[in-house]
Amino acid sequence: MAEQLLSDPWVAQGEAPAQREARARVQLALADTWNLRGDHEAALRLTDEARDGFRALGHLAGESDADWIAANIVHDLGDARLRNQFMRSAAAHAQTAGDIERRQTAEMALACFAAFEDGTAAGVAWAHTARRYENAATPALRALAQFFLFITEWGRGACDAALAHALLSIQASEECGQMRRALLDNANVASLLMELGDLEAAEARLAQRLEAARRCAWPHPLGCTLTVFSEVLVRQGRVEEARQKAREAVAVLARVPRTTHFLNAQLALADAELECGNIDAAERGFQLVNDHGRHVELVEDRAYALFGLAGVALARQDLPRARELLDQALRQPHLDPDQALRTLICLSRVAQAQVDAGLPEVSPEEPVRLLRQALKISDEQLEGAQRHELLLELADRLESQQRDKDVITALRGALAALATDKRRATERQGMAMEARHRSETMLAEAQHHREMARKEAARARELQATNRELSRAVSALEAAQRELMERHRQLQQANERIQELSLTDPLTGLRNRRYLTQVIDGAVAQALRAHACGPLTDPDAGSPGRDLLFFLLDVDHFKQINDRYGHAVGDAVLVEIAARLREATRGEDLLVRWGGEEFLIVVRHARRDERAVVAERLLGCLRDTPIRLPSGDVLHCTASLGVASFPGLLAPLSPVSLHGRWERVLERADAALYDAKRLGRNRWAE
Repeated sequence: MAEQLLSDPWVAQGEAPAQREARARVQLALADTWNLRGDHEAALRLTDEARDGFRALGHLAGESDADWIAANIVHDLGDARLRNQFMRSAAAHAQTAGDIERRQTAEMALACFAAFEDGTAAGVAWAHTARRYENAATPALRALAQFFLFITEWGRGACDAALAHALLSIQASEECGQMRRALLDNANVASLLMELGDLEAAEARLAQRLEAARRCAWPHPLGCTLTVFSEVLVRQGRVEEARQKAREAVAVLARVPRTTHFLNAQLALADAELECGNIDAAERGFQLVNDHGRHVELVEDRAYALFGLAGVALARQDLPRARELLDQALRQPHLDPDQALRTLICLSRVAQAQVDAGLPEVSPEEPVRLLRQALKISDEQLEGAQRHELLLELADRLESQQRDKDVITALRGALAALATDKRRATERQGMAMEARHRSETMLAEAQHHREMARKEAARARELQATNRELSRAVSALEAAQRELMERHRQLQQANERIQELSLTDPLTGLRNRRYLTQVIDGAVAQALRAHACGPLTDPDAGSPGRDLLFFLLDVDHFKQINDRYGHAVGDAVLVEIAARLREATRGEDLLVRWGGEEFLIVVRHARRDERAVVAERLLGCLRDTPIRLPSGDVLHCTASLGVASFPGLLAPLSPVSLHGRWERVLERADAALYDAKRLGRNRWAE
């Protein structure tokens, strides 16, 4: 229609003030259309022509409108400086013209731009103004105020309030016909729901508006909707569908390759490609965002791109490159706290891998330091987000350093944080559902009153929309219940881990006495049942035995090792002895550190005549190969071994009376150990 009007001679060639004003107005309408279609250069050219026309007429309100549209065009191109310059000019022209509504709208747009750059500072400077306009009668002004409050509330972590403001911004945008803004805000709402963990609601909202975005065929709202859709699908584990959506977003936004939306789509596609295992394609996408992000307002996405490139390096086992990229990501200005948290966690894992690889330039304390830094961000800026996962990972790091007291402290903290996370998750889900329900109810009532003046059928459609929102609220509640079940499962795993630590010797990693007392009765009962079946028909046929063989091993002259080399070397020797005993025994046998330099081996499903073979194997694993100490010295280590079998001499007793008699067998093994030492050590006795 605008093109037809501009082809009309009366509009295109007339020099009367009314004709020139009409021509400038149509040029602005056409510029807005070209901007929606992604032809920014043509849109800016028409805006310049319209501005010149209004300026020649002294039409300040018209100049304000031209600057307004120009500001939105260059905003899409990522030029923050020029965008702010145009919008300040729009506000100044409106102020000079005495047009209060235009001035207020331009000022509120400047507030939104400020919130993009620094939400905290913008909240301090503009929050009072936004609150004054959030219920303005003018829908365009109301939409901007609600959008500003959405950005700042989300930035400070008040997700329930942010959701309510975003929904009200959509309603106001639709009311004044700003469908592009409504579609973009809908994508923002989906992003917020995704961050709240309500993936089903986010997917439903995107799917509901995706067809409308496709009908409009405007690159920015359609590409943004597809990009967020891809991110939601990745979090759901539907990576192939996510890649398809991201590819469509990139194809749509290829018409506007210099925009932030295009680079965001490339970032989503790179994430999906990485999840699908397409390492080269992912690297190309992340590199494109990193290179082009230098020239547009994309500070946050550059950090994500560097993080993605680090993921590519990790997939290729290139730890130094991954470390370099993660360090670069952390140095990005205005780094989002959530991304900083993710980067520190990944950096800690890379540092741990470097420590495990024996790289001397990486301190063993580095992974722990990075996790503690992540915990600080979690507590101070993200309300304890991921605290229990961080504490569990910290426990892993501390355990690898054998810092058992710190491990237990971290695990206890993880249990407390998990309980807090469960409570917060429930509260946030409840707040999100309440805000969503409250906001949608307000929208439904407003629409109801408008449609009552026109036709009754619209009221029925609005009731159906309300029912759909209630269904989504039920879905959100079910999602919260599933989340609670998952948190409970994690709590059980943490408890099981604490139980496992209580049954394990912290130095050698072998089982301890407490573990033996829990399992020995079962082994005794199995041996008794085997004896109750009668004698073996062919003891030499290779069938499994029925006895339990107890081997109590004591390292010879271990005190001299401690006295000569120190306790640290003594501990290292014990760890090496434990490793050799582990290799010399079977998986079904019980290998226990009995205390100090004593080890107990209970061989299951054995025959008494096998005790000599097993004893020599156990002694030989220490005697035959010297132990090389860290200092370079070679240590020849031997041991003495006491042997006893069960049931053995106790066999004539009744099966019932044999239960609990394994302690007597252990006493015999201990006495035999004493005999082996008395006879000269480095031998076994029974």
